[in-house]
Formats: sequence, structure tokens, C-alpha cells
Amino acid sequence: MAIVIASSALPLLTACGGGEVVSAGEVTVLVSEQSEAGMDALGGGRLVVVGGCLGAGGYVIVWPSGTEVVHEDPVTIDVPGLGTYGLGDEVEVAGGFVLEHSSQEVEPGPFDVAGVTVPAGCAEHDVFLAR
Repeated sequence: MAIVIASSALPLLTACGGGEVVSAGEVTVLVSEQSEAGMDALGGGRLVVVGGCLGAGGYVIVWPSGTEVVHEDPVTIDVPGLGTYGLGDEVEVAGGFVLEHSSQEVEPGPFDVAGVTVPAGCAEHDVFLAR
């Protein structure tokens, strides 16, 4: 007899390429590994620095694979299929929360997701994985 366990999070762990932690001056930009699937919630807001990492709406975002830093001062990124955004711009991305401090006990320290390690200072905030 075989037991099958299904999880909607499993596709997030299946990757085609590695993630990146990009330093853009004093801001860390987290870029996920390539993935075939993901969550479909909408996230975003005004592009800001959250705990030292680039985020939006008050939370850290792990940006989709292929996201590139195009300027360091001010930090500006190019998100594949969405466009170029700088600090203060409004951005909307699909994905879902992978770390929410209000909904669970979270140990302090770095957090691994989608091929990148979210630094401890950034992991003190909610983390949204964009696809």
C-alpha cells in the first residue's frame, strides 16, 4: 500500500535554476529560483526597503526569477513581464505569503525559500514569494 501526500507548496520547491541574493548598494534584492508553479494571490504596493531587503506594501518580496537590478541609486529593478520599478513606485505581483509573523510562531534568524536565504533582518518581516 502506498501513501501519497499532496501539498500545494511542493511546486515552490521544485526548481529549474538557482535563486540569487543581489546587493544593490545598501539594499538586498532577493530573486527566486525558476519555478513552474506558484500561488496566485496578488501582493505589492509602494516599493520600499523592509528590514534591508526590497519589498512592497510593508513586507519583503522574493522577486520572480529573471528580475534584475538596473540601477543601484535609487534602487530600480526590472521584473520580467511586468516592467521597471524604482523605490516609491506602485507594483503588483502574483504569488503568496511564505512567512507571516501574525499567523504562527516564527523562530528568529534567516529563512530559506525558493532557492534563496532571506537574511535574518529581512525575515523579521512578512515575506511574499512572487512568481
